[in-house]
Amino acid sequence: AFATYKTEFKAKGLKGEEKIGAKVYAIKTLAYTQHKKVVDQLAKLTKNRDQDIRTAAVQYLGMQRALPGYAGTKVMAAMTKHKNDSIVLISGLQAIQDLEYRACEDALRELMRHDDYAVQKSAMFAIGEMKDMRLLPDVFQLLKKIKLAKGDKWDGVSVTYDTGTAGDHDQKMAEKIGKEQMKKNERKGRGGGGRSQRDLGPVVEEVMKKLTGEEFSKEKEARDWLKANDENIKAEQAKLNDKAKAQLDAAKKTR
Repeated sequence: AFATYKTEFKAKGLKGEEKIGAKVYAIKTLAYTQHKKVVDQLAKLTKNRDQDIRTAAVQYLGMQRALPGYAGTKVMAAMTKHKNDSIVLISGLQAIQDLEYRACEDALRELMRHDDYAVQKSAMFAIGEMKDMRLLPDVFQLLKKIKLAKGDKWDGVSVTYDTGTAGDHDQKMAEKIGKEQMKKNERKGRGGGGRSQRDLGPVVEEVMKKLTGEEFSKEKEARDWLKANDENIKAEQAKLNDKAKAQLDAAKKTR
């Protein structure tokens, strides 16, 4: 796998976007092999100066499902290093979901309040898709602050790099679209915090539904449900904490 990767990553004879596309495809091909050395190589590439390369490396760390703890720590390190790169953060959030990495509670809590709408949305969806009950109190508190308005839509950004062939370099177009969307969100954000809070409402409602399995029309209904299910919620939170600890312990052993 490494022999093939080293040859393909050189992308001899190619230039510009085609060369970057070939490199990204080489990274993806390597990521199919589940191994500590592959994780280490992908982690090294997350520090690359080229945004396409580092973003692909972060995303494809999510393919290392045989080593979720070890790969997860590398994803978190990359997200910390590139905390101002929204595209890397969004890809990292997807990788965390793919790995079912649980030692990310604090990061999710921070990112759900990120300045960038797209990152906020991705963090919220990650919480919902992973059913991370440890963040349920935070989601509930956010829901309380939001004045919901029917018909409001929240325009976020979702960037996915999935280069099927070396020549097409489709992730470049995804990046271009993503940047255009982020500029649009930026302009919307200048209108004040009230609008952004309303826009986030439907997303928070959806996450609450994914976490609880219930739809709430009033704050009191949600509060009563949380109180009635407190014991079960704490049990689920404890399970997630145990899994997070097990993944971190496994990561230490892998090193």
